[in-house]
Amino acid sequence: MACRPRSRLMHSKIVEFLTLERLEDNLFRGESRDLGTPQVYGGQVFSHAIQAAQATVDRRAVHSAHAYFLRRGDFTAPILYEVDRNRDGRSFSSRRVVAIQHGRPIFTLSASFHEQESGLEFQPPCPLPPAAENYPVFQLESETDVAVKTPTSDFAIHLVDPADRTEQECVQWWFKTRQRLPEDEPTQRAVLAYISDYGLIAALLQPHGYIPGHQDFLKNMVAASIDHALWYHRPFRADEWLLYTTSARSTAGARGLASGAIHDRQGNLVASSMQEILIRQVNSGPQAS
Repeated sequence: MACRPRSRLMHSKIVEFLTLERLEDNLFRGESRDLGTPQVYGGQVFSHAIQAAQATVDRRAVHSAHAYFLRRGDFTAPILYEVDRNRDGRSFSSRRVVAIQHGRPIFTLSASFHEQESGLEFQPPCPLPPAAENYPVFQLESETDVAVKTPTSDFAIHLVDPADRTEQECVQWWFKTRQRLPEDEPTQRAVLAYISDYGLIAALLQPHGYIPGHQDFLKNMVAASIDHALWYHRPFRADEWLLYTTSARSTAGARGLASGAIHDRQGNLVASSMQEILIRQVNSGPQAS
């Protein structure tokens, strides 16, 4: 998925959008979407960086990725992804990726890739809420205009009713891509990386009165991802229903820490995420530069 000719038609819009152009062995270029915001969606850069790294690794799948967002991305200009091949060992490969725009780094990522192995198996029990079909399609106000793109435009999302949540302090939603995806594992993992950045802030703001989908609450806030991490545990398909459970761990000092767990419909834990987010109240006093 990472490097295909731009002119080639692809089965899924999200796959076409996330596909990179290979410029050199370790250098890639990606385009951005206008989502009606001044910055690039973080999940896009995260997914692109993982794909750039994956394109330099043979027969190993990404199992963990850790990223820092350094500067806002400009959606009107392409982003370059430069890969450093740190190490290729017997079982693991390590890569570092720097995303560059207008001559400056805007993002860094460290990713690890692992040969498939068998081993011990455990996960905490996971009671699931009712299936996605029991809930209406979740839609932000901006998504009522079909001409407006949002980070979730290529996904079907069903927000779990608060009364049905398996943990009352969390936010849960079912999701899958609207179109069928290619079978290969790197594509599935790249798409999950893209959507994993979405919605974690809702869990952080819920203890402060935020109701998911009510955008007015956010008008007096400035929020931006500081870092993001994702671990892949088990095989999955991003074009079949997955449950994203996000929880607030802390909000203090204008920062919040949220965690996420992604399960399939059988209750298998397929991935975990963590993210720290800058949260500033615009009218709460002097703002740092």
